[in-house]
Amino acid sequence: MLSQVFSRYLKDLDIKYTNTIMSFTGFLILIILSSVFEGNAIQTITNISLESWFTVLYAGAIISLLGHLMMFYLYKFYPLDMVLPFYALFPVFGLILTFFIFGEIPSFITIIGGIIVITSVFFAQKMR
Repeated sequence: MLSQVFSRYLKDLDIKYTNTIMSFTGFLILIILSSVFEGNAIQTITNISLESWFTVLYAGAIISLLGHLMMFYLYKFYPLDMVLPFYALFPVFGLILTFFIFGEIPSFITIIGGIIVITSVFFAQKMR
């Protein structure tokens, strides 16, 4: 969340660089934490199946990367309080895309989670 606040001040940088630095920093932190808490992270990564790699590619490239690129692009033209609610709705957009692309039916718990996210964004905008 803090990265979104500071990215508003970096609007003169190209969104590709901003997103690359943010993603690489997150990757380094997560690979270190994974090695510390879970053991040999590199061996685990090499044992991932091809089907799982497609899932990771979908989640990382389509949902996260594309969404962040669009969000940083919008920061150049709109105030933070106008863009941030859409960032909070990323999980909901991801669910919708997963339904349309893979035909996956969300579970009851997932639907409840989506309703909670949508309701919280709604009330946050009402309080503004």
